[in-house]
Amino acid sequence: MKGRLHISFTGERGQDAGGLTRDFFIELSREMFNPNYSLFVLSSSGATYYPNPKSHVEVDHLRYFKFIGRMIGKAIFDECLLECYFVKSLYKIMTGETLALSDLEDYDNEFYNNMKWCLDNDVDCLMTQFVAETDYFGKKQEVELVENGKNIQVNNENKREYVEKLAYFKLYKEIQKQVDNFLEGFYELIPKDLISIFNYKELELLISGLPSFDSKSLIDIDNFL
Repeated sequence: MKGRLHISFTGERGQDAGGLTRDFFIELSREMFNPNYSLFVLSSSGATYYPNPKSHVEVDHLRYFKFIGRMIGKAIFDECLLECYFVKSLYKIMTGETLALSDLEDYDNEFYNNMKWCLDNDVDCLMTQFVAETDYFGKKQEVELVENGKNIQVNNENKREYVEKLAYFKLYKEIQKQVDNFLEGFYELIPKDLISIFNYKELELLISGLPSFDSKSLIDIDNFL
């Protein structure tokens, strides 16, 4: 995996002097978000992706996540940029940074606002317990956030713990198998102790570089002078 790739495209003639390898990684990074594979879904920001909690509809989904992790690691190893932008929490998990409630904002803005409301208001009227509710193709399922969570009422004294547990579930536990296989593949090429020297912003730049802008959509600053 750390050797040099030699890429050729079917039906096309060309010598791989680096350009075909870059094209290969770009096409691969686009294909990983193909909705037909059900591997990733758009965040509420509409610009980033996170692992699909229901990716198990694809039988080999965990193998795919491990492969994607390997390919992202290989792209970094070969100094090739990808066209893929993930939610902030995934980059932080890759670098080993601590997840925070604010990481939910681009992941699921509505859910984030609900958690902020809980912290700022009286929750005794909610009549909820330490459980997370998931949707399994229309069937509601409950997952306990702590031991015996279904019997622990959320109140104003323990609501911060409830919010922290629920945010962690949303950001990691709900997609743990997908993320762990992704990381297993990634760390095969880029060890965790090496990637941890970067923060999540630097890692995003390392993988995808600076985002491109359409100059026609930018406001002409001369209009303000």
